[in-house]
Amino acid sequence: MASLKSFIKAVRKAKTIADERAVVRKESAAIRTAFRDPNLDQTARRINISKLLYLYIMGEKTHFGQVECLKLLASPRFADKRLGYLATMLLLDENQEVLTLLTNSLDNDMQHPNAFIVGLALCCLGNIASPELARDLYANVEKIMTTNNLYLKKKACLVAAKLVEKDPELAEIFLPKVAQLIDDRHHSSLLGTVRLIEALYIDIEARPVLVKTIPKLVGHLKRIATSGYMPDYDVTGISDPFLQVSLLKTLRILATDPHCPDSYLEELNDILTQVASNIDSGKNAAHAILYECVKTIFAIQSDQSLKILGVNLLGKFLSTKDNNIRYVALDTLLTVINIEPLAVQRHRSTIVGCLVDGDISIRRRALELTFAILNEQNIRVLVREVLLFLENCNDNELKPYITSQLTIAASKFAPNNKWHFDTLLRMLKLSGNYVTSDIISNILALIMQCNDYELKRHIVGKLFSMSLEDPTQFGLAVITVWCIGEYGEFLLDGKIEVNEKPIDVTDKLILKFIDDLINNSTYSESETTQLVTHILTTVLKLSVKFTNSDSIEQLRLILNSKSYDNNLEIQIRAIEYQEIFAQNGQVKKGLLAKMPAPPVKERESLSLHPSKSSSNNNNKTGSIRSESATTTENLLLDLMDDGPVNGGQTKNSLSDILNDGQTSTSSRNANILDLFDSPPVQSSTYTSATQQSPPESSIHAFSNENIVVSFVSKSFPKTGQAIIEAYIKQAGAGNVVSQFQLLIAVPKSQKLSISSTSGGDTLKSPNDVIKQVLKIVGKEGAKVKLRVKAKYLVNGDEQENTFDFAGFESTL
Repeated sequence: MASLKSFIKAVRKAKTIADERAVVRKESAAIRTAFRDPNLDQTARRINISKLLYLYIMGEKTHFGQVECLKLLASPRFADKRLGYLATMLLLDENQEVLTLLTNSLDNDMQHPNAFIVGLALCCLGNIASPELARDLYANVEKIMTTNNLYLKKKACLVAAKLVEKDPELAEIFLPKVAQLIDDRHHSSLLGTVRLIEALYIDIEARPVLVKTIPKLVGHLKRIATSGYMPDYDVTGISDPFLQVSLLKTLRILATDPHCPDSYLEELNDILTQVASNIDSGKNAAHAILYECVKTIFAIQSDQSLKILGVNLLGKFLSTKDNNIRYVALDTLLTVINIEPLAVQRHRSTIVGCLVDGDISIRRRALELTFAILNEQNIRVLVREVLLFLENCNDNELKPYITSQLTIAASKFAPNNKWHFDTLLRMLKLSGNYVTSDIISNILALIMQCNDYELKRHIVGKLFSMSLEDPTQFGLAVITVWCIGEYGEFLLDGKIEVNEKPIDVTDKLILKFIDDLINNSTYSESETTQLVTHILTTVLKLSVKFTNSDSIEQLRLILNSKSYDNNLEIQIRAIEYQEIFAQNGQVKKGLLAKMPAPPVKERESLSLHPSKSSSNNNNKTGSIRSESATTTENLLLDLMDDGPVNGGQTKNSLSDILNDGQTSTSSRNANILDLFDSPPVQSSTYTSATQQSPPESSIHAFSNENIVVSFVSKSFPKTGQAIIEAYIKQAGAGNVVSQFQLLIAVPKSQKLSISSTSGGDTLKSPNDVIKQVLKIVGKEGAKVKLRVKAKYLVNGDEQENTFDFAGFESTL
């Protein structure tokens, strides 16, 4: 039998993927064959398991070796157990059924006299414990926690924390141990204890007891911070940084509890000040402690001076050369900008300096933070820096974000209207074709709302000169074309500067500009269509502004040429405009009068942070979301929730649905069905109430204190289809059920439709009934299974219930 070393060499020698696959298949087959040998000795099994782990690293299938890993654990040799537990932790997880076979091995090894074997068993339990294993083996862990062996005590505390997370009911078992463990001053024991405290904090009843440990945790932190050189736990001159970070994290969790006494907070404020002031920030270990310290400062009710100290620490982080530390500083400053805006403002120059950093991640965070600190006092300076960044920005994904934020900031903090419009126009010029349509409409609305005649003349002239200098900017071209049509009289017989040269604006110059835009080939097809439609409107409006007959004739020829365009929208518009163009001057002036100014829509900015739905800045921020989103989609998403339903039932109770037949042919709402892969159907809106009773043959499906849901097997002709009636009644008098909605999903091999409905959406008395008729089509002989969600109001309070039903005796 070849060794693991030989197998690795054979894989590395493969010159092609096909050769490598051949080596892997051959070795995988050899391992399978060896595992079938009933006389396989432990040494051979250990070699095969080591090869199996190498296959796992390569991403190959290793499920066939799971039981063999458990067999390796039965060996009395430490080498076998070590490899066996390693393989078990890698190849198995808490969802594997074979995990139940592991209980006995773990139980025996956790009582072994060899501490290292006990450590292996604890490590394995902590990594792959299921709720069942947690309940079966917690007593062993509890016993090990009382041992004098610090190595095992630490591991036991860490595993206990894992078990509590798997089964929160175990918190009451391990909570009494905390009082004894917290008094242990040893590094290893404390590391495990603070981790256990964090896990126990999940239990609401345990929180008052855990909060009382704050003074002792503060004492441990103070002892470490003030201790001298600790050779066993010293890292680059910092005493025990791992334990300090763990203590700070645990204190942050406990101190945010609403029942935390003020005296505890005062002690914590003092030790945070001491830690933050005495640690030299030049070392990476020190940075880790200071970072946790800053997070704790802003998480708890800390003093104002301490918050300023926290911001100053982040400012020191920004001045380091390490990119990771600078990124952390910028990211943290984003979270504290609303807490201490003035303190963050003091580091404005450092933040702006990060805009030219070579690391794109730092530039992004610096950009987001720059917008966050914008206000009336620094708007001119910061916007100038942002526009310079936009001019040199090669990341096109950033440009929509920058233009969105600039638009909001300029609107909110502009010192005057002229500066506001000059900033927006320069942004248009620098952002290229990455200005979104909503920003274009906002700028146009602002121009239309401007009542200053001279300023509007300046805006239109500036737009025209910028477009002549660079006709490739789509957003700029659209706004310029629209403004020429609406305010062309501001341009005619005036002067503009193009490339710093004064030019007289005439009819011919405007016509040449329009002709160049029509024939511009730099835009996409959709952009060209949009631009040309705007140009046609402008051409029509200029027909009442031009006085030269030759120019007016040229405008008519432009309309005529587009009446034969291949694009139907352009062609229709050109033909309609030709009719208006032919009207007399008085009629055209009335038709082509200036448009009234529309309101400027309030916008929400984009966020660059992947883990936040909105940026923490002075503006209204957050992802742009549609206001027309319907609640139906949310209901359907809730219907397929993976959580427990109906008092503990889970989707596992219908696990056989997943493999039942082929996917439904219906395509509507298919993307929301992770479980059934078929469209859930929402009940129709009812208009009136019906007083009747469900038939005696109805099958009870669900009930609570508010409603009773039952089904009637109306027709099961065994031809692959069925008709079912659903009846919903009030559970008892007194509670008015209103706005009732029924959502139903079926397995992926079936299709559900509603053929008819009757009844109202309100149940006022026990005699009122809501009835719905369902038609299900699917594979002949298949069992009908439903997942149902009822959503309704009870005396104005929203309620919802989800349940699974498969109680029909007949099949399709």
